[in-house]
Amino acid sequence: MTNEHAAGAPAPQTARARRFADRLADLGLTEAQAATRAGMSIAYLRRVLELDSDFDPPALLRLAAVLGLDYQELVSGRPAERVHGASAAPRSDSLPMVGPPVLGELGTADCWDRIGASGLGRLARTGPDGPVVRPVSYLVHDRTVLYRTNPDGVLAPAAGGEAAFEVDHADPDLRQGWSVLMVGPLAYVTEPALLAELPQPPAHGRWVRLTPATVTGRTISTASAT
Repeated sequence: MTNEHAAGAPAPQTARARRFADRLADLGLTEAQAATRAGMSIAYLRRVLELDSDFDPPALLRLAAVLGLDYQELVSGRPAERVHGASAAPRSDSLPMVGPPVLGELGTADCWDRIGASGLGRLARTGPDGPVVRPVSYLVHDRTVLYRTNPDGVLAPAAGGEAAFEVDHADPDLRQGWSVLMVGPLAYVTEPALLAELPQPPAHGRWVRLTPATVTGRTISTASAT
């Protein structure tokens, strides 16, 4: 087997992660290749597979598209894992999707247009205890992303390493959506003129800037229900 689970990567623990690993083996893809095609880091990919499906449904949509599966096949194993071939009863967490989702790509300018001037995103980085993913409120300034955090927090700048910033959107029934991923170093905002224009951070908080080295985006669409 040529995928990365055979080369020392952590063994998948959840049923969803096992389905993902089995499908990678069937397709002859590595974990890194799947992460790149889905527009996310390996650390974030593993986080998405480990946590509840409500954590980041659009990310699961992108992974399903990379694997050529429909959403429910990846998330819950239906219909591939129906017991004795019987139809599974409807569940409250089912999503009305038909067929594998299809990925498209966004250009850099489109990515900045999608995230707008401000909003809510996720910041992911590797900390002393492993991958850390946190929601952040952000502002865009001169093609950089600004957010506030405590200097002692896990999202504060540290020597070396990069952070990944993601913003995504999906319509209520998840038939279409988009996702933008930016990766780059973090640094505190120090310009007095800019700090004077920004909202005052909470006590002991500071503004941090992510300067993207890479900007990628994906669109997601699925077949309509019939």
